[in-house]
Amino acid sequence: MTDYSEIFAQRAHQYHAAMQRYPQARDGEFLALLEDLPAGARDLLDVPSGGGYLNAYLDATRALTACDFSTGFAGSSIPLGQPEALPFADAAFDAVLSLTGLHHVSLERQAAFFAECHRLLRPSGHLLIGEVLAGSPVAAFLNDFVHRHNSQGHVGVFFDVEFPPRLAAAGFEVTAMTVRHYPWCFEDEAAMVFYCRNMFGIDRGSDAEILAGLRDYLDYRIEGDGRIALPWQLVFFQAVKR
Repeated sequence: MTDYSEIFAQRAHQYHAAMQRYPQARDGEFLALLEDLPAGARDLLDVPSGGGYLNAYLDATRALTACDFSTGFAGSSIPLGQPEALPFADAAFDAVLSLTGLHHVSLERQAAFFAECHRLLRPSGHLLIGEVLAGSPVAAFLNDFVHRHNSQGHVGVFFDVEFPPRLAAAGFEVTAMTVRHYPWCFEDEAAMVFYCRNMFGIDRGSDAEILAGLRDYLDYRIEGDGRIALPWQLVFFQAVKR
């Protein structure tokens, strides 16, 4: 299965289970996205937002609106949208942020989404995207190990140097493409296995198989205090509305 809305209609509850039990595991990832946020950007849109967890990393001077493509996440506080139809007025935002949801959206629908982002942004507004880098260990883990051990499968459309021209076609100037490395952090191996099982819907693998997959694909390490660092990386794009 590749469609974001269908995937998370079925397993958003597992995503929440992972995030709510270990809310700080992905601190480095959320902070890496926000590294590119201009100081003057006040009105922000997070889409697709998952459970809206990005908000915890912003200070009170920012106003974050969450929106999602799936009924699994949308609700009273998070409106439902579609990549080609987001429920907001023209020029409503200073920045649109998107973290690791677009690889479950087809290329055609991504193009429509970028057009919507262009519509929603104010003049010189920013589009910030953090996504899985094609050819990376993370990409292999997701499209190989997770695909084989998740009954929904995992067929991500990952991002590389071919991506910026597609943003340019939607009316953006791409100002940076940066690969950032950081760990996901856990108190022990059991916590890491629980988190990854639920985050990625791994329902066809034992705990031992998941642990072996994380070792073989991502080479996690045990720190001196016994805590776990799971190496992770994404590619981050900065683009400005022309």
